[in-house]
Amino acid sequence: MEDGPSWCPTISNCDQYLNARTGKYEWRRVRYAAALKAMQITSGLSDEDTLIDFGAGWTELDYCLRTEGNWRGRYIPLDGGIDGEDLNNWHPRREVDWIVALEIVEHLSDPLVVIERMKRFVRKGVIISTPNCDTVDVLGMDDTHVSIVTKKQLQEAKFVVWERAFYGTKNDSLFALYRPEHEYCPMVERTGA
Repeated sequence: MEDGPSWCPTISNCDQYLNARTGKYEWRRVRYAAALKAMQITSGLSDEDTLIDFGAGWTELDYCLRTEGNWRGRYIPLDGGIDGEDLNNWHPRREVDWIVALEIVEHLSDPLVVIERMKRFVRKGVIISTPNCDTVDVLGMDDTHVSIVTKKQLQEAKFVVWERAFYGTKNDSLFALYRPEHEYCPMVERTGA
């Protein structure tokens, strides 16, 4: 598998990356459960909601939402390993209620541009988690990490940010929530929704 700056998110490379992972669902579940709770608490996760899992990997977020949250909404997985989608160049094709991007923005070459795209096409919110550069070596922990997203950058993008322990040490991750209710949304204006 290629790594570093030359790594390309082809289906084959994404499959190799996921197959090389050694962590178990139970270990990653803490992130999925945090996203589920944030959606339930803020505006409610409705069975009528459409959710994009940005960087879906094994689609374990879907499993968590349906088993722990009893959710029956529309789930759209985006991942290079599913259909070859290049998340670096992703552009929304539709408005959705939620976009969840767990442990993926650090893999993107220009994550802040992609995050701004996400924000423009959600009705309820965007949830992001990423390693916290104040407590962990983001680029050193994974050969395919190419960017660092800081707490300050997320706050400047109008996210509420919490420091969490998603890797096993205090404050090793950033967990961020963006709610668009006070933001201009071009898709809503165009469609008259």
